[in-house]
Amino acid sequence: MPKDKTIDFPESELLTELSVLQEELAEFAREHGAVDGGDAVWIFRLVQGVTPDEWESLTERHDFKQWLTLPINSDAFPHLKLVQQTLERLTYQTDHDALTGLANRRAFDRTLDIEIERSKRTRTPLSLAILDLDNFKHVNDTYGHPKGDEVLARFARQLKASTRRYDLAARFGGEEFALIMAGSGVVKAQRLLNRLLGEFREIEFDTPDGGDVFSVTCSVGLTCYKGSVPMTDEQLIKLADDALYEAKAAGKDQVRISKLAFADNVPNDTLVQANEKQFLFGGK
Repeated sequence: MPKDKTIDFPESELLTELSVLQEELAEFAREHGAVDGGDAVWIFRLVQGVTPDEWESLTERHDFKQWLTLPINSDAFPHLKLVQQTLERLTYQTDHDALTGLANRRAFDRTLDIEIERSKRTRTPLSLAILDLDNFKHVNDTYGHPKGDEVLARFARQLKASTRRYDLAARFGGEEFALIMAGSGVVKAQRLLNRLLGEFREIEFDTPDGGDVFSVTCSVGLTCYKGSVPMTDEQLIKLADDALYEAKAAGKDQVRISKLAFADNVPNDTLVQANEKQFLFGGK
C-alpha cells in the first residue's frame, strides 16, 4: 500500500491514544520489573473505520508492530461489537456522575494522581480548581431538590463547555466540583475560571411556579503545581480547598489562589516579593 494513501478516520486521535497507552505500559513495566513468562493480560480496543491496509500503513510509519490486530467487517463477529459497546457503556457509568455527566470522584482521583506524576517528570504546570456553588442549600430549601438538580446540571454543562478537551471536569460531591487543567499555569487557569463565573452568574433559572427567576454564583479555590517539590494528591487538594475557604470568607462569587509551594524555592536574596513570586512563577 502506498505510504501517502489518504486515511479517512481521525488518525491523530488514534495515534495519541496508542502513544499515551504505550508510554504508560512501558513505564509500568520498568517500575515493576516485568519479565517474559510472567503474568500478562491482552488489551482489546475496537477501532471502527480502519481497514487492515490502513493499519499496516500506520504500523510502518509509527512502529506499532507490537500491536496485534484482528480484522473484522460489518458481517463478521457482530458479538464482538456488542461486547465493545457494553464495555464502553459500563466504563462510562463507572467513571461518570449520573446527574451531571461529568467525571465522578473515582475518575478524578485517578486522573489527578497521573497528572501529578506527569508534572513531576516533565516539570510542566498543573492547575487544580475546587468549585462550590454559593448558598446552594437555600436553593434546595426554597425551590426544592428537582430545581437544585437543574442548577447542578446547568452548571456542569457550563463548566464542561469552558474547558479544553484534555482538561478533566468532575463532580466532587454535592454542589462541589473540581477541574484538573494539565499544562495550564495559574494565570491561564484564573482567566478561564473568572470567565466561567461571569457567564454562570448571568444565567437565570425560573422558580417552580414560573412567577420569578433567580441566579446562582460560584466560589473557586485554585492552586498550581510545577513538579519541583514533593506533592501528593491530598496535599494539592487541600491547597485548592483552603483557597476555596478564603473565597467564601471574602464574600463568595470569586476565585482565590492558594499559596504556591514552588514559589518558596525562589532565592530570597532577590527583590521579588512573595506575592510577585506567586505571579511570576505561577506558570503560563
